[in-house]
Formats: sequence, structure tokens, C-alpha cells
Amino acid sequence: MNSDCNQQVSRRWFLAETAGSVAAAAFVVPANAAEQSPAAGVDWAKIRGFNYQPSYGSSGFELWQKFDAAVIERELGLGKKYFPGMNAIRLWLSWDSFLRNPDRFARNFETSLAIAAKYGLTVMPVLFNRWHDSLLDYGGIYIDHFLPKVSWVQRPGMFDRYLEAIVGGHKDDSRILAWDLCNEPYSYSCPRESIPQIVAAETAWLQGLYDKCKALGAKAPITVGIHSGVPLEMVNPMSDLLSIHPYWRHDLKAATKEGYEKKLDTEVAYARKVGKPILATECCWGDLDDRVRVESIRYTLTQLKQRGIGWLVYLLHHSLIADAHRPEFGPVGAPGNLAFIEADGSLRPGHEVFNEF
Repeated sequence: MNSDCNQQVSRRWFLAETAGSVAAAAFVVPANAAEQSPAAGVDWAKIRGFNYQPSYGSSGFELWQKFDAAVIERELGLGKKYFPGMNAIRLWLSWDSFLRNPDRFARNFETSLAIAAKYGLTVMPVLFNRWHDSLLDYGGIYIDHFLPKVSWVQRPGMFDRYLEAIVGGHKDDSRILAWDLCNEPYSYSCPRESIPQIVAAETAWLQGLYDKCKALGAKAPITVGIHSGVPLEMVNPMSDLLSIHPYWRHDLKAATKEGYEKKLDTEVAYARKVGKPILATECCWGDLDDRVRVESIRYTLTQLKQRGIGWLVYLLHHSLIADAHRPEFGPVGAPGNLAFIEADGSLRPGHEVFNEF
């Protein structure tokens, strides 16, 4: 890595201060753009949902290798019980698990869609993941997979069979809300300008995924879920829907609400400029203190609702993955506990706050 790589960019790091401010307003797609957009027909401002990671595994690979439909049905059922207005989930997939047994994975994905539909939930599948954690890594895609000639793991068309089975197999499936190409790409521990070759390679990889999904006939909009250190301009070319992860970092002394709100205003203004809807596909930073977390949720959702931004909050149910459990279940990082439902299936104290919005 370049010697300038001294700026840590964490999974949900929010840039506390931003330059410029625009008036907050509910986002409306221009009529001429909406008529041509794959995102047309959905009132994105009314999306009220969660990211969902089943409780029984600590990585994406483990979750899908140990696929348990009964657990998933129970946990999504609890979600609908506690949050009746919940209408969508963001479901993380595992390319690694697909490689082990493509047919089994495709069947399990179909089962997941059917369970979600039973509870009136549309699904945003996350096809690939680029967030990695130093305590409990989720797995997924690494620089080795897309930087040309850097690793022997690469081969031509290495992602094609997966996309053909999952996206092509559900290209016009009405249960799909949108396709998220990749969770939090450009997750580096150094400034992007210090590694232009890697940034260019990752952009080319994402664009290739987008083009492949379009060639397969995907009808649902395609998006890329970015952390707040990435400008929307970077993913706009491969996004029909703009996805942001606006975590209010209540735990950071340097973070200010003024900076947070300016950042949201800037993103809404950009979405209006390019004529695309915008959705928070992750939000609501965690905490081990239930009361602190509840107030952070209330502030975050208030700001999003004021701007006409819908949301898929992180995270519905206790899980063994990073940032999704209390300390007795494993290592806990900076976000503390992000789950809304406890390991025993009870509602986390105060987290019915979700229903206020």
C-alpha cells in the first residue's frame, strides 16, 4: 500500500463535516426521468424496512451454508409482529456459498423470497460484499478478485454463473425491490487518491456487474450501497437507484448534527440533479446502551423522513455476525449492538421507536 495510507475508513464512518448546504426537501423524480427509469412505480420515500442477517452464523458464507428456513421464517415473522409497517428487507447473499453448490444456493434463495413474500416484504438482495471487519469478518470480495493480474484467483467471467442464476433467474420477479450490486465498495484504509489503480479497477468491476445484470434483463432497479465516505458521483453510472448509508455517529465527538444534516441535503440535491430516487439502505448506528441507541434512531429517522428518504435500517434481528449482538455472544466493535430484536426473540427495549415513523 502507498505510504499515505494512514486514514482509517471504517464500515459506517460518517464524514462529520461537509462543505455547502442545500435546502432539505422531499425527493421527487422528474416526470420524464421516472417514465424511463427502472425505479419508477415505487414510492421510495415510503420504504420502511430492515437489513436482515439470520441469527445462526458469523459470516455470509456460514449463513448460507447452514441455511435454515425455519429460523428465517420465525425471525422475519417476529419482525412483522413488532414492526407492522415493515415492508422490505435487504438480504445479503454469499457468492462463496453459491460456488460450493449453485443449485442448492438458488433453491435457498427462492425459499427466502417466498418467506419474505409471506410477510408482505419485498427484497433487496445484496449480491456482493466489500465491507470487512477486523474482529468478525463477513467475507465476500477482496482486492484480489478485481485488481487485474494481482492474483491467481481471477479468471474470465468468474461471476457470470452466479449472476445468471440469481439475477437472470429472477429478472422479472416482482418480489425483488432492487438489486444491490455490492455493499460498501471502495472500503479502503487510506485516501482514494493515493491508490488510483485500485479505485479504477473496482469501478470497472462494478460497471461490469451492472452491464451484465442489464444484459440478463433485470427489471428491478440496480444500486450500489455506499458508505458515507464515497460520493454518489462515483456510483451514479451503475445505479438506477442511489443508495446511501447515512449513519449518525453519536459516539464521535467530532461529529455534529449540522454536518450530518448538510451531508443529507447535499445527497438529496444530487439525486434531484440526476433525476434518480434515493434510499438509505443502511442507517441507525448502534450502541450497547439501549436508551442512547433509541435516541440516535429517533434523530436519524426524523432527518430522513423530513427529506423524503425511505430506509432499510441496520439490523432487524440479533446475529452472530459483527456488530449484531451483545458482548456475551462474541466480540463487539465500535457500533456496539445494532440489532432491534434480541437473541431470545424479545423486542430490544425502546426499539419500537421504529414504529413512530
